[in-house]
Amino acid sequence: MTDSASTTAEKASENATIPPEVVAKLKTFNDALTALENALEPHLKADFEEHMNRDPTELARIDLMSLFTVNSLSWSLLALKGQDPRKNEALQAELDRTKAYGNRLKIEESRREHSGVNEKVAKALVRNALFDAQEYGDKKKTKK
Repeated sequence: MTDSASTTAEKASENATIPPEVVAKLKTFNDALTALENALEPHLKADFEEHMNRDPTELARIDLMSLFTVNSLSWSLLALKGQDPRKNEALQAELDRTKAYGNRLKIEESRREHSGVNEKVAKALVRNALFDAQEYGDKKKTKK
């Protein structure tokens, strides 16, 4: 029975060939899906304890990546249904919200990177705070 089913499927595929442009799009989609699976693999393999022990910034990055993944899959689903994802207001609102979170994460990461003291500014602040105008005037008069 399986032999007849496979030969029927082979005959059907020979009679109804898929247009080359559709094959190209399917190949591109398959490549993108494979890349997505490869990118998610290390995160999906981690157990809950390991996941929760990560740095808060790392957790935020993972959550943001998850949001972008779901949004991308929603975009693909709408496109597969023949709808224009750019005209879907709910999806656009979600994309805008996700982008806003991404910008907030970038700001937070830059704050963490540049949280140190700017030595040049600190030295100038101390020098100017200790500045005595009268003493500076006396030194200037003695030089003349």
